[in-house]
Amino acid sequence: MRKPACIFRRTCLGLAMAVTFGLGAMPLHAQETPILDQLLDKLKERGVLTEEEYQALKAERDEERVQSRAERRQRALREAQAVEKDEKAKEDAKSTLVAKFKDGFRFESGDKRHAIGISGRVHGDYRYFADDTSPNTFDVRRAYLGVQGKLYDIYTFDVTGDFAQSGATLDVAWLNAAWFEPAQLRIGQFKMPFSIEEQTSSRFIDFQERSMMNALVPAKERGLMVHGSPMKGLFYGAALSNGQGKNNNETDEEHDSPDIVLRLGANAAEFLGRTDMVLHGAVAYTDGTLVDGSVVPSGRTEGRGVTFFQTAAIDADDDEVDRTRLGGELSLAWGPLKLQGEYTKASYEYSVAGTGIDNDIDAYYASVSWLITGEQYATAYRNGAYGAIAPSKPLGSGGLGAFEVGLRYTDFDAGDFTASSGRTNQADALTIGLKWIPVTNVRVYLNYVQTEFDTPVTVNGKQHDDEKAVTLRAALYF
Repeated sequence: MRKPACIFRRTCLGLAMAVTFGLGAMPLHAQETPILDQLLDKLKERGVLTEEEYQALKAERDEERVQSRAERRQRALREAQAVEKDEKAKEDAKSTLVAKFKDGFRFESGDKRHAIGISGRVHGDYRYFADDTSPNTFDVRRAYLGVQGKLYDIYTFDVTGDFAQSGATLDVAWLNAAWFEPAQLRIGQFKMPFSIEEQTSSRFIDFQERSMMNALVPAKERGLMVHGSPMKGLFYGAALSNGQGKNNNETDEEHDSPDIVLRLGANAAEFLGRTDMVLHGAVAYTDGTLVDGSVVPSGRTEGRGVTFFQTAAIDADDDEVDRTRLGGELSLAWGPLKLQGEYTKASYEYSVAGTGIDNDIDAYYASVSWLITGEQYATAYRNGAYGAIAPSKPLGSGGLGAFEVGLRYTDFDAGDFTASSGRTNQADALTIGLKWIPVTNVRVYLNYVQTEFDTPVTVNGKQHDDEKAVTLRAALYF
């Protein structure tokens, strides 16, 4: 039978060992306390622990401390390595290009400050003309290939070529600096700020061709522009351009002067917080001087058939022609319905044989469009122009895509000018359009265009009072 003193001693020894190992499992701040050492010393003084047991427990404790410190160092090292790895991954991500596709092919850095993309556009057309006013023909209307991108989230650029012409030509080439978002600077060849129809890309226009009015507005020219949106719903553009059309520089140092091009507009729906509506209105103005002989106003039908209006080159006394253009535009959309109209007046002032002449060309159009599948125009509108309509039920994803019908009336009046032989100076056109958008990047147009001439137009020795055309386009962009 064991003695009580022996039993007590063994119990205390067990408690001492439990405390030793228990404290060894405690957090770092507890491991550094002298509590355990004091306990062992007291147990030894009272005879509970022998010298051998005391030394053994002290040795085990010291070994545990060494191991615990080593584990802590290893754990701290692993944590530091993990943090360093995460930081390096974040830093590498900033310069790593990630390939994406969203209506086009694009490579973007991890921090989204840099990007570059490849874009393209193909418009394959067929045009049929009744009464032999023009040849029935297939046509590649546009074949664009370009590169767009941004650097440091401030500088954006676009370089695009047109390969549908007789030889490859430059379409646009510009650099945009957004040092100050409400007043960005753009230089190069780009669209001048005039007309919502012109500002809306050919990828997204309502009908297969823009209206006859478009012949009067500045389009893509070389110049410099300040533009932006100083507040939500308000936009503007102010440009200086050569005024000579696409891919043309100034040619006369004495009689040419840069065109001033201004546009100011607003979308009142944004002021009202209405995201389902567009209440767009804008005005535009240009003023510049052209050298005579280069000014030959003309007009072509919306079916791209007859050039119905053309006049002799202007021959002014002082070799100068002052040209001003004034435009007003309105676009109202509510859900799937859109009403749009524009008016442009082009004035040419010069003198012939000492007599001052001020000839005007007036043109306007009015159109109505309806997305019969229910998509909303407001989702495609931004800063004074319309973009892509995305079908709510694309073809191949449980639907047939989006369908749109439209009607447009256009009037062109150059009555101040004497038309060249076989031409007329006034015409009006009615266009009926059907559009199918199976997926966002593809469109199919079917248009009927009837143009009435004020006086008969001579084509191949025959006179025509009108032109009737049926046109078809399959369009793809990326």
